Amino acid sequence: MENAAAPDLSSAVELYGSFHLGQTELALPVAALQEVVNYPAAVTRVPLAPPHLLGLFNLRGTLIPIVDLCQLLRLPGDRARPAGKIAIVELGEARVGLLFDGTGEILRVPAAQKVTFEPPANGIAVIAGALKLNGGERILQILSAAALLGLPDMPRLQHRADSMQRRAQRALRQQTVSFRAAGAHVALPMAAIQEIIRVPALLASPLADGLCIGMLNLRGATLPVVDLARFLGAGSGGDAEAEESSSEPGNQAATDERRIVIFQQQDVHVGLLVDEVRSIVGYHADDLLPMPAYCARQVSLFAGCFGHDGQDSIILLSPAALLAHPQLAAIAEGHRELYRAAGAAAAVTGPNARRHTGVRETYVMFRLGHLLGVRIRQLREVIDYGGEIVTTPGAPSFVRGVLHLRRELITVVDVRAMLGMAPYDDLAQTKILIVEHGGEKFGLVVDTVDNIVTLDDGERVPVPGVLLQQAGAALRGCMTEAIELPGRGMLMLIDLGRLCEHVWLEVAA
Repeated sequence: MENAAAPDLSSAVELYGSFHLGQTELALPVAALQEVVNYPAAVTRVPLAPPHLLGLFNLRGTLIPIVDLCQLLRLPGDRARPAGKIAIVELGEARVGLLFDGTGEILRVPAAQKVTFEPPANGIAVIAGALKLNGGERILQILSAAALLGLPDMPRLQHRADSMQRRAQRALRQQTVSFRAAGAHVALPMAAIQEIIRVPALLASPLADGLCIGMLNLRGATLPVVDLARFLGAGSGGDAEAEESSSEPGNQAATDERRIVIFQQQDVHVGLLVDEVRSIVGYHADDLLPMPAYCARQVSLFAGCFGHDGQDSIILLSPAALLAHPQLAAIAEGHRELYRAAGAAAAVTGPNARRHTGVRETYVMFRLGHLLGVRIRQLREVIDYGGEIVTTPGAPSFVRGVLHLRRELITVVDVRAMLGMAPYDDLAQTKILIVEHGGEKFGLVVDTVDNIVTLDDGERVPVPGVLLQQAGAALRGCMTEAIELPGRGMLMLIDLGRLCEHVWLEVAA
């Protein structure tokens, strides 16, 4: 038998894509490239991320981390380059977006023009070799996709649930409250939030440190207040001078959007200072995309990420992981032990002690001329006014149109017009309450959403007749009870079921 002829390696050709990074020209094997996309318009910042992880973006249902190679490889260059290109590198289950200044060309390179470098002692060679083109006048360094994705600081995508499990989760709908802290758009499950309040004059805490900025007394209970931006490693939620002035009574500016979110988990209560409360947002369980892991950082604080109608995605915080965090747990436990006895005595024997039934209800406060409240369980979510609201022919004048919201059509109702009230001062600043009644979904446009508050059921009283006379006829039929808010007067409660009945009758008329 004749010996088989050895293959002629000089004729073998490999495909590479070339990219520019500052003054350096690099190459990646085409086999490792999924695609190249423009820098996305919506990038979600990730708290606790290393400097080279610029954020996440949603690419057809998959979260892609954007890695700045200048930072990772310690090359000179600007960190944020929105005009750059993202090369999606794929290796097995791992997908990462590498940020380059620009793309070059697809190169067909004979094997003879490739030089392979020996791996270093640590076994990780990010530059695996070089391509010698144009007779050696043009040199391209070859990036090793396997070495890049194997770096300790490189984010790794966790596995999603299998398709059968995702289908089983489809019917599960969760509610969250989203807010911003130093630029990050994060959220907490509704069940983990007791209430949301404006920033009051904070009391000095003997346990104050870099995270705990003070404490507040909330109906007899003393709670520590933690700066969430500092906790997430993103810096302070505001400059020190503004924080100092706003903590004094009467000095808080009317435009101050900061709020304190009262986080509750088991018997732990902590106030989280945030820059701005955005909205109430719902998602289905299978919409929650897993967060990529990076370094040894505390990514367990994040339960996942979900999209938000073309805007930057929202990172969901894990209440259990927050509670288990050593620093937060120590702050909560220290204040609880210091002030438990005093707080209990004040709640029972204080001059302003209230009658408690043990049944507590959470309300969303909003304005429609008056300060009104609805039970949070009657709301699906709250969104900003905007988006593609399509005008429908033949609809009543108070129907602004229909809104496509995550595979559902919502009828958007101008509540002021329906009730014969003066028009909104600024429609762009309004909010839409998403409600469902009798199988129909409505978006009720209101002036603004104020706070979320949890109150004792025993504090409800009938609405005074003089207030009922000031309200419109339609509101009078939906408003039968009120709750006194310390320092803010009466909060009139709206039964959304009755209001939706009125909306349905008006729309069907």
